[in-house]
Amino acid sequence: MGDILKHNDLLHILEEGILVVNRDFVLEYMNPKAKEILGLSFGAAEVPHEAGVIEAGDIVILADNRLGCDDGFLRAEDLRCLGIKAKDLLEGDALIAMGTYEDAKGKPLYRVFKSSGSELVYRLEGKQRGLSIAVTIDEEAKVITVVSDRGSFSMKYFYCIGFMVVLSGKTLAPRFYQRRGYSYRGESLKDLLQGGAFQEKRTTPTEVDILGARLDTFPGHEEITSHLKEAFLQQRGFRGRITEINKIPILSSVTLFEEGAMIRIENIQEIEDVLKFRNQAFDNLIKRDDFIRGRLAMNQEDHFKKITGNSAAIAKTKHLAYKAATVDTTVILTGESGTGKSLLAAEIHKKSGRQGEFVHVNCGAIPDNLFESELFGYVKGSFTGASNQGKIGYFEAARGGTIFLDEIAEVPIHIQSKLLHVLQEKQFYRIGMTHPSTTDARVIAATNIDLEKAVREGRFRKDLYYRVNVFPIQLPPLRKRKQDLPRLILELTRTVSLRYGFAEKQLSGDALQKVMDYDWPGNVRELENVLERAVIISDSGIIYPEHIDISQDPMAYYLKDILEITEKKTILETLEACNYSNKITMRKLGISKSAYYDKMKKYGIDPLKRPD
Repeated sequence: MGDILKHNDLLHILEEGILVVNRDFVLEYMNPKAKEILGLSFGAAEVPHEAGVIEAGDIVILADNRLGCDDGFLRAEDLRCLGIKAKDLLEGDALIAMGTYEDAKGKPLYRVFKSSGSELVYRLEGKQRGLSIAVTIDEEAKVITVVSDRGSFSMKYFYCIGFMVVLSGKTLAPRFYQRRGYSYRGESLKDLLQGGAFQEKRTTPTEVDILGARLDTFPGHEEITSHLKEAFLQQRGFRGRITEINKIPILSSVTLFEEGAMIRIENIQEIEDVLKFRNQAFDNLIKRDDFIRGRLAMNQEDHFKKITGNSAAIAKTKHLAYKAATVDTTVILTGESGTGKSLLAAEIHKKSGRQGEFVHVNCGAIPDNLFESELFGYVKGSFTGASNQGKIGYFEAARGGTIFLDEIAEVPIHIQSKLLHVLQEKQFYRIGMTHPSTTDARVIAATNIDLEKAVREGRFRKDLYYRVNVFPIQLPPLRKRKQDLPRLILELTRTVSLRYGFAEKQLSGDALQKVMDYDWPGNVRELENVLERAVIISDSGIIYPEHIDISQDPMAYYLKDILEITEKKTILETLEACNYSNKITMRKLGISKSAYYDKMKKYGIDPLKRPD
């Protein structure tokens, strides 16, 4: 123990709290930062007062956001000294009360807020001895405030608090108000209402000295004491564990030595503040990047602000997209899954000024036998099962607008010739119609496979390839534009937090490093899914590495895609071989009815439609 305390000067200046205890849990050293974190040191009091006890006739104002939690285990019967008989007050409820101490003639004022309520702000206003008093518990800002004609008092808290202000029954001047560290001083609500003494507040900085006391004798230290006992028993310390001390979550680490242990503590609220500062720094770097790039681009407007990022790779993509939006030529978007092809196609349509609809066609979700009717429509009675009203196809629905053929490589070979005719002649035939219909729909296609290779393998027509490959735009994978990650992370976490009604969450340094080090084979879509899960499962305002669920094997994502493509193809081929009998198909596949229809829904296959 002595060897550690020889370095007292070094421990004194550390920016983390240090406590040293012996094997009997006796506190032998505490540095200034630890005293600050635990509320044992504070500056000069703005409203000084002498030591004492609550006296009969004093006005007591109290607010408790969670009865029985951080108030000395206060109960409803402890309030009888204020003339309060709240039969409906239960553990966990919030309470605001004001009354005269030990005065049978006094008329208390109080309000109970049930623990099952959804209020974020609790308020009570009233008068005591002619004084106007207003009390607020703000659960969102985590602050409690008492305002009276004789001054205002407030205190921040983490998740629970029992706060009290006492005014003299003789002079109405403040006799006592709580400050952090009240549990160490024996100044909880229950202690004081039962006659316990409160300490003075001075006009000079004050410290509470608890050296020489056993750590396990203080209320609110049960969890850290339990962790210490475990460490001593197993002869192994720990690091980075969130431990509750006096109802305040503290990041704690324990290092053992022969005579005892050194406990390092950090205030999580301060960590959150650092993260917010870091995120503000990210924002400033992004603004600087925007400014520099804007000057270099001669103040050209960014027409595609929904496409997040300003890296050289994505800037080139945005430039080509803007050029594509100004003309009516056919565009093909290429790039890996999840790079944002659908979003870019929609933005090109929006910037083109076309008045018609943007029609998104997922070619990979249409059964082969339904392609022609879905793309071009049909007239009533044209085939068995056709609607009596007929149906317009996607090309007709996109008249005056844009048709986006996503996953164009999935178009069956027998439909490709008809698609080529539409692109060349701007006309098509509804099924069952003898004269053609015209279309002025602008065509944007997209694929995540190598179309040239598909042409060589005979899976994609060469003439159709040349027709759609007029204006190619490649979207870069996320691993090729990692400088865009900070902006993407900020935007996605903000968006997801807002969507679920959470306060904005921040990534810890280790979590951010984990995200930055990963190659993101699923690109922006994978990043969004991972961050959405992290925001949901994180119980605090901080997202830690364990909340970032990413595969250690990037090939797993590619294999998953391959398996899904193979499964869909197998279902479609079996369905066709079984003459589109769902009952026979599920028997051949060897799966249950529920599993069969789940897969049909997953792959966009309509089990009720049959070919003519």
